[in-house]
Amino acid sequence: MGTDGSCNRGEPSIIFECINFLSEKFAEKHCEIFLESDGPFASCHPIVNAKPYYEECKRYTCTCENSEDCLCTIFSNYVKACAEKEVYMVGWRTGLCDSSCPSDLVFKYNIKACNKTCRLLSERYRSCDIEDVPFDGCTCPDGMYQNNEGNCVPKSQCDCYINGKVMQPGKLININNNRCICRDGNFLCQTPISSTQQNCSGGAEYVDCQGPRARRRVDSKCGAWNMPGFDENLPCEAGCYCPVGMVRNSKGNCVFPEDCPCSFGGWEYEQGSVTTVGCNNCTCVKGSWSCTQNKCQTVCHIYGEGHVRTFDGKSYSFDGLCQYSFVEDYCGRENGTFRILTESVPCCEDGLTCSRKIIVAFQDQNVVLHDGKVTASKITESKDCGLSENTYSVHTVGLYLILKFLNGITIIWDKNTRVSAILDPRWNGKVCGLCGNNNGDLKDDFITRHSSEAIGALEFGNSWKTSQKCADTLTQNFPCDSNPYCKAWAVQKCEIIRDSIFKECHHKVDPEAYLEACIEEACSCDTEGKYLGFCTAVAMYAEACSAVGVCVTWRKPDLCPVFCDYYNGPGECSWRYEPCGTVTTKTCRDRVIGQKFSAVLEGCYAKCPESAPYLDENLMKCVRLSECSCFYNDIIPAGGMIQDNCGRTCYCIAGELECSSGESLLFTLIKLGKVR
Repeated sequence: MGTDGSCNRGEPSIIFECINFLSEKFAEKHCEIFLESDGPFASCHPIVNAKPYYEECKRYTCTCENSEDCLCTIFSNYVKACAEKEVYMVGWRTGLCDSSCPSDLVFKYNIKACNKTCRLLSERYRSCDIEDVPFDGCTCPDGMYQNNEGNCVPKSQCDCYINGKVMQPGKLININNNRCICRDGNFLCQTPISSTQQNCSGGAEYVDCQGPRARRRVDSKCGAWNMPGFDENLPCEAGCYCPVGMVRNSKGNCVFPEDCPCSFGGWEYEQGSVTTVGCNNCTCVKGSWSCTQNKCQTVCHIYGEGHVRTFDGKSYSFDGLCQYSFVEDYCGRENGTFRILTESVPCCEDGLTCSRKIIVAFQDQNVVLHDGKVTASKITESKDCGLSENTYSVHTVGLYLILKFLNGITIIWDKNTRVSAILDPRWNGKVCGLCGNNNGDLKDDFITRHSSEAIGALEFGNSWKTSQKCADTLTQNFPCDSNPYCKAWAVQKCEIIRDSIFKECHHKVDPEAYLEACIEEACSCDTEGKYLGFCTAVAMYAEACSAVGVCVTWRKPDLCPVFCDYYNGPGECSWRYEPCGTVTTKTCRDRVIGQKFSAVLEGCYAKCPESAPYLDENLMKCVRLSECSCFYNDIIPAGGMIQDNCGRTCYCIAGELECSSGESLLFTLIKLGKVR
């Protein structure tokens, strides 16, 4: 048994069992070499402490089957530790650790990982890029190289390597239409490098793959320049490459990565370009997008024969004959605050949907959108007279009516089949219905009223019926199946969505879902319904394009025309069509210029003259303030009188209803007279 008696008091002793007495004596004798001041390791003592290696040497050598091999291993470990500190030792193997080499190899203490082989004269190894420490071993004598068979030969007898193949010295080969010969371990080609180099363009440089450290070059491309390469270990191939640190752009020119354009939807944008994604602006900065972080509104559409696009972007078709919850915040709870209900209104025997009835149940009233009008009624008994008109406002914007509710919900209605619900960010993940759950993930949009996931549109749509007395929809009857003779016409007409007129939008908004909906709409062979459905479908895609900053003027006099001149009086030119417009004049309801809406919508817009500066959205006319009409389930002309639900007498004064009873009626009449 041997112990280390040099341990200080308080430190644990290292106890080990030697194999035998001879091993113990061998270890004590030869491990002392580590500590000799004039020994082979003395030059490294100031740099690497030899004491731990000495202790390990005694333990390891004493317990090892072959004491000499283990001793040399510990010596080698210390030599390597010193080499890592740039202290190189030679001659330490003399004696016990002598190493013999095959007849044509010699032993050296300073072999590098990039050894002298014929292969390295024509191909690159990854090991040649490693700045490792020298090690000892057998190698070819100076001026000699190891060939493919493992023999040391002079450079003139070296074979050459290309694409994994071995070429004997003097062998001719055609490389990239260039006649080459294997000589001195490399390929010498007929066309001089200087001549080939002149053919490089776009800022590229010629790589000739000469020398053992020649690296394989692979041109990275803009958009993928920071992806790792997996072919650097393959043989070097001569040719034109971008200088190190540069990448290829789509034009084939070499540029620095920070000068790369940005990509979006398969298109490229130069430095400083700005594009819109939702409510955020993204700027191209040094090849990457830098976007604002605004929380955006979300929108859900239903149009035509039940084509739905959810808040999260899932498209499907469902057009049952019942009333359904379009969007609500009850979602299995009793304390919800609103419901938006939708119901198809068929107009012919085959059940073609020509309009849609919408009911917004909010607070104590129902707001109904039907037959081109907006009406409201109380749904609970209340001591308060009148309707809560301040909870929402109605606006005419282009071809559409917009209802803005105080709870952050906006309804867009085309007075026919199209209805859109726009939600403020506060509603993210808090709603349900045919529009989905608005959580940013379209994969779970088919959650039923009972919180289970539906396997298809039929099961999902039926679950959102408002009454169980109405039968489930069992099959989806698509117009093109019922009217196959219309399909060729429908496909031809709807190709406008994939036509060049929408080219700038295709890479931002995928047209396929809109195209499919358009074909189904156009296949509805009722003459009026067919044309209206087709126009609505194309208008939906145009609006989606407008939302991402691509305004498309697609309507023509013979293609879904809009006649704004209808609103102009004789000699007037106040009204004009805008494909992507918004209100830019004062209105009777909002007496400020440029009422802002979240959507940019097509339609007829007025530019009112100074003599009649207010737009009356009820009459679609430019008027003076005193001529503004009112709306209470119907249009009330300026100065007109009605009775509200409480029996009060109400007069329309400057676009606002003023209701009075008893003695206060006199004051209203006096005020009315003053306005006139």
